[in-house]
Amino acid sequence: MDKTVAKKINKQTLIVVPALAALSWLISGNKMVAFNVIIGGFISWLSIKELSWAVKKFFGKPVFQLAVVGLSYLKLGAIFVFLWFIAMHGWFNITGLLTGFIVILIVSVKEAYLHARRQSF
Repeated sequence: MDKTVAKKINKQTLIVVPALAALSWLISGNKMVAFNVIIGGFISWLSIKELSWAVKKFFGKPVFQLAVVGLSYLKLGAIFVFLWFIAMHGWFNITGLLTGFIVILIVSVKEAYLHARRQSF
């Protein structure tokens, strides 16, 4: 991923996730939903950063697929353990988590699309 695209995603993440968490807290009146929006956005953002790093680090090397798949499994395991931990403490709200995940995915897809569109001309 281009550095400018990564910077734009980071900047928009820092703006959109807290704003969405505040909006969800105002709408639902539940702090747990806002907390989970932040957690979901943070997990999604870290996943994108890890995938970007793995592709930059291992692209073109013979172990590319093995490294990316292995890191993806480790990442999924860490996410599972973290989500299990917050669920055991009663801090889990699926709506907030999915909202956070989806917002970051939309931001990253939008920026990648705009970048690809600029590159084609």
